[in-house]
Amino acid sequence: MTVKNVTAGGALNIELYDDPDNFLFKKGRKRKVRIPAAAGQQKVCMNLDQPGTYAVAVYHDKDGDRKLKKHWNLLPREPFGLSNNPDNPNGFPNFSDSAFTTGRLGADIVINLREPE
Repeated sequence: MTVKNVTAGGALNIELYDDPDNFLFKKGRKRKVRIPAAAGQQKVCMNLDQPGTYAVAVYHDKDGDRKLKKHWNLLPREPFGLSNNPDNPNGFPNFSDSAFTTGRLGADIVINLREPE
C-alpha cells in the first residue's frame, strides 16, 4: 500500500482488519505494522494469510507515544486515513466503506492521510 500526505517525525501505525463487526477495535485487528514516519509518501507491505476482504486504517502518531489522540467523541486528533479513502467527516466509517478484496497476489491500495477536523 502507499500512504500519502505523511509528515516527518513520529510513526505511522497501519492496522489490517477482516472482521466487519470489530472494525477499528483492537480485537478485530488482524495485523499491525508500525514504521518511522518520513515526509511525502511511504510504501508499506503487509503479509496476508489468504486472499479475502480486508480494510486498512492508518494514523500518524506524531509524538510516537503509541497512542492515537482522540476528541471527546472518539474521532481522531492526529492525521488518519482508511482504505478506499471514504468521505465521512461526521462519524465513524463502516467496514464496507473501506473494504477491498485481495487476490492471490494481494492488492495495491492508496491511502490519503488527512488532518482531523
